[in-house]
Amino acid sequence: MHYFNELMGFIEGNVALSATFNIIMLVLAGMIAHFACKLFIVKVVRKVFFSAHKSDVPLDKDVRISEKLSNFIPVITVYYLLQFMPELPEHLQIAIKTLCGILFFVYLSLFFNEVLEIVNNSYSKKSKRKNHSIKGYIQVGKILVHILSAIMILAIMSNKSPVIIISSLGAAAAVLMLVFQHTLLSLVANIQVSSNDVLQLGDWIEMPDKNLSGEVTDIALHTITIRNWDNTISRIPTKNFLTETYTNWQAMFSSGARRIMRSFYLDLDSVTFVNQEMLQSMVQLRGVSEPLTALLDGRDISAVGDRWFIENGMTNLTVFRHYLTAWLGQRDDIRKDMYTVVRALKPSPDGLPVEIYCFTSSTLWADYENSQSEIFEYIYAVASLFSLRIYQHPSGADFWRLSRDRAQSVANSRTPSV
Repeated sequence: MHYFNELMGFIEGNVALSATFNIIMLVLAGMIAHFACKLFIVKVVRKVFFSAHKSDVPLDKDVRISEKLSNFIPVITVYYLLQFMPELPEHLQIAIKTLCGILFFVYLSLFFNEVLEIVNNSYSKKSKRKNHSIKGYIQVGKILVHILSAIMILAIMSNKSPVIIISSLGAAAAVLMLVFQHTLLSLVANIQVSSNDVLQLGDWIEMPDKNLSGEVTDIALHTITIRNWDNTISRIPTKNFLTETYTNWQAMFSSGARRIMRSFYLDLDSVTFVNQEMLQSMVQLRGVSEPLTALLDGRDISAVGDRWFIENGMTNLTVFRHYLTAWLGQRDDIRKDMYTVVRALKPSPDGLPVEIYCFTSSTLWADYENSQSEIFEYIYAVASLFSLRIYQHPSGADFWRLSRDRAQSVANSRTPSV
């Protein structure tokens, strides 16, 4: 009996030693496969997938793919060599196979995620539509890859068919819909935004409710990133672009013209009928003769009396509007093929608003503001030649001038005449 116990102990010791040796061999085989992949798989990947690329130029994509391949190929090696080690205990074989299956699908999901990321980067660089983003679709693909990997891992751990796992998820569909409701809403919004081209990378958008105005720098599944003009970064949920009001200025840039729609105010008391005295100051301006001749139906200016202007309802504002229209049409920075309108609007307590409506030939902000400033600076200076006054609210200087004039008149009235 004593010798029998010693024999059993020796056999068990040999079995444990053999199992330990086999495990060490599996670990070494996995490490060798990993390092072999690190050394050789980069060349294989470049030759198979990136053969058109110049061989002397290093690629980032082939290195990234090779790193992901070198992760799960050792797992395949260990799983394959395990078939040649039947002396391992059954429970140990099951544990190693389960671990290999889990690692395989984990590394496989990481590999496909890397491929999807490379596809996204390549599309962004090589696509003819540089401002179009497929990042939302790539993120959806990543989510599906993770979900499928999770299902396969659950099937391996429970030793059941993946079909059974998927069918069992049907009962939890309502819970999944609740958990992923924001993801689903963002997915629908991202598809509509991307497919309809209502929003693209590089677009200038404004959201007054959010106090946002800037350039779209990233379109993801859940959020859209905006770099504001003050260089701050804002992220807005994608679904907000379907439910909230915003303005996209990209169509303006595409048209090659930017609208000026701005008013200046005239003193209503300065609007009056034209007379010969006014005409003397008007005709001093170059370019006023043509619109004035058109208004007079070809009549000689000196031969027209003041009564004619009253009977035909020609005011100094009428001449001024026609002159500004002709003057704007002669400017190189104003588009001739688009509307150019100078019109009087509804009077207000601030005076009579006169609106300038035209389009600049440059959409650049600096050029646009420069053209707009030049137009209104000229209007403010030239209005007096048409006997028109620009309206503004009385200031402290106006009241001081009135008080000074009144004091001067009182002083003059008290001065005895000689």
